[in-house]
Amino acid sequence: MQTADIDTFVKHRLAPVRQQVQLLLRRSATARSTALLLIHAAGCALMLAAPLISIVAGAGVVQLYNSIRGPLDWFLIEVLCAAALFSAYLSVQLFSLKPATPAGVCIDPSSEPELHDMLARRASHFKVPVAGNIVLTTQAELRIVATPMWPVPLGHRFTLCAGAPLLLFCTRAQLRLAMAGAVASAAADRSRLDGRLQQACADWPLILASVSDADNLLARLLVKPLQHIVDASDALGAPLRDDWRRQLGRWVLENSDEKSAGDFLANQIVAAAFLQKQYWPMILKAAERCPTPVVKAFSHLPLLLDKTLNRQLAKRWLIQAQTAGEQHKTGVRDLLAEFRIEHLRWTGRAHPSAFEALFKSATILKQLDQFWQRDIEPEWRRRHARFQNDRIRFTQLEKRAASEDGLRAESALRYIRLVPHFLEMPETLSRYSNVYNNNRDDPKVCFAAGLALLRAGATDEGRHAVERAADLEPGLAKRVKAIIKEHHQAAWASGVDLDTQPAREGYA
Repeated sequence: MQTADIDTFVKHRLAPVRQQVQLLLRRSATARSTALLLIHAAGCALMLAAPLISIVAGAGVVQLYNSIRGPLDWFLIEVLCAAALFSAYLSVQLFSLKPATPAGVCIDPSSEPELHDMLARRASHFKVPVAGNIVLTTQAELRIVATPMWPVPLGHRFTLCAGAPLLLFCTRAQLRLAMAGAVASAAADRSRLDGRLQQACADWPLILASVSDADNLLARLLVKPLQHIVDASDALGAPLRDDWRRQLGRWVLENSDEKSAGDFLANQIVAAAFLQKQYWPMILKAAERCPTPVVKAFSHLPLLLDKTLNRQLAKRWLIQAQTAGEQHKTGVRDLLAEFRIEHLRWTGRAHPSAFEALFKSATILKQLDQFWQRDIEPEWRRRHARFQNDRIRFTQLEKRAASEDGLRAESALRYIRLVPHFLEMPETLSRYSNVYNNNRDDPKVCFAAGLALLRAGATDEGRHAVERAADLEPGLAKRVKAIIKEHHQAAWASGVDLDTQPAREGYA
């Protein structure tokens, strides 16, 4: 029997067993926890193998040396000495690794004693060993992050990650409440098995990253086995994951009145949405013009908040968060349903905010600017290079689009993607129409051009283009129907006069 036949036979015989194991792990929380324990134990054994071998081999050398009886004993001593020395060499490399702690601007206790006192009181109350480690980050977050001190998921150092954008939205009272919730969530995770398992699942990627960054023999030996540990723990630990936003929100709702909890949750959602959907896209657009990040993203943030954020935008973001399904990472809808809260309302940004109350000097914002510029520089350079390449490519495609042959297939799709980056809205409509008319036999181009036309406001032509794509490729019919329905609902909600022609039967 050939090797290929043997592999096929083994896979065929093992497939039912694999399916039964997967079904058991999905249905049984106990089986899943047991499997995770075994995986974490295997990972710890893998990481600690070198020091354990070194200790055992050294003890064997001492034992044999005290009772030598012949040449064989000397040979065994030499073998054990070699094993002990080699393992000791790997152990030195192992314990020189330090998993990375959360990045940010470290807050010195001498410069900001109030924030450290606030954390120390809550850490003492909930018995969480947060030894004054506070970093100011660039995200809308307030959470305790545990990082393994060594390349094994056993001992941890704890850091409070306080996002400057969130502090600009919250009041001092909301910060106290949220900090208590963050510390309480960390304490709850440490007191239960699922929390420990979840923490170990978060530790292995950090350990793998530290091993991968080391250019030594240990790294070459451990990277592949560690990758299997990370993959297995990630797959089995998925049901245990509870996003820190949901944990924090649940504690705040359980331990405060409805108004205080609702105000904090609304501030948290609006701050995160402002960064993700408005502020960072606006800031990163500067990468198109400048090859290095010279923008002072945080020194200007308080002023830009007052100028660019309005209640209508905040209301829309809150509605989106509260109507999103389970895939939405904040889990706001389920959280509000759990506590029977109908909806959240944003009352506006706090004045003075917790940030303004705690940090009297603007120096901290300058330090945050410098940290952000160093952190974003690789991504900034990639964006700048990509934009310059897109500009050259767009110029070439624009010339070809104006020729008699026009653009076809992948070139047409790339042109549709690049048009809105280099032309104003009125000019884009004619470009989309020309590409659509030249590719009426290509379902992919018709679909892409139709979507672009709909987004640009050409409702009639955009609808006809996506319907044409569905006619050419029936597999797109359901998606086209959903897109047309969504477009009609959005137009109706904004009060826009809809098409003079109704959608074709089957797409209405």
